[in-house]
Amino acid sequence: MLGLKRAVLLASLAIVISAAVALAQEFPTKPIELVIPYAAGGSHDLTARALTSVAHQYIGQPMLVVLKPGGGGAVGSQAAIRAKPDGYTLMLGGSGPNTILPLREKIPIGPDQFAAIARINYSPAVFAVRTEAPWKTFREVVDTMKKNPGKFNFANTGTWGAGDFPMRMVARAAGLDYNNIPFDGGGPALLAVLGGNADGSFLFTAQLLPQIAAGKMRALAVTDTRRHRDLPNVPTLREEGVDVVFTQWRSVLAPKGIPQAIAQALIKQLGDEIHFQAGKEFENTWRQEWEGFAKVVAGAQK
Repeated sequence: MLGLKRAVLLASLAIVISAAVALAQEFPTKPIELVIPYAAGGSHDLTARALTSVAHQYIGQPMLVVLKPGGGGAVGSQAAIRAKPDGYTLMLGGSGPNTILPLREKIPIGPDQFAAIARINYSPAVFAVRTEAPWKTFREVVDTMKKNPGKFNFANTGTWGAGDFPMRMVARAAGLDYNNIPFDGGGPALLAVLGGNADGSFLFTAQLLPQIAAGKMRALAVTDTRRHRDLPNVPTLREEGVDVVFTQWRSVLAPKGIPQAIAQALIKQLGDEIHFQAGKEFENTWRQEWEGFAKVVAGAQK
């Protein structure tokens, strides 16, 4: 299933870029950089590498993944914003670095600073622990946190990021206290859990499913309104007694000022299985999320 979804993503990127060639004959004439604001091994990195692996076959130019981790996604976002708006520097953005983080830290890396090209997909977070851990359900994790405040070591994927925010929502809803350990992306957070340096984390299926299949990680809950199709036996947080719902989007973003012809060339159908939304439609979704998350951020402790 994961291979099929990646194949759809790869074909989708090809459609986007080949449309750019048809509509703007001079574009591209050199490699395109796709900035990832996190470290290697997380869901952003894995998604980006799937997208870029065959780009050269369709556009005649490579698309290069450029990792710029740091600051919970701020470093990469700021680098993309400062880039020349010519279509040759794009970024794979997300709810963590481009909604939650800028709302909390007042950093200008949100919808006013980017041109929204297209949302590629969105996905819920999955709470997981290593298989040797004593917790078999998320209710047991909650009980542990209540009985031992501040003792559960949670690996977040970047402070105020998409792997941090759902745990903050859970803590707020259930009245929990835990030890929040920051990492620069889902890859390092996953390694911390696997290595026994953290007890659990909210991660995403692109990085988590292979670890579950290998018997190294156990999924305990998903943050969607329904169970994940690849994890049908894993309950939602609501099923586990915590009224929290969270999904993260991933979108191709460009610096403000990108020529409309180039932007329109990039905005072409990606396919409903990956939850496509074109530029303006996605920008409206992003701004609605921005307003809703702002209320949660405003009431949260740093």
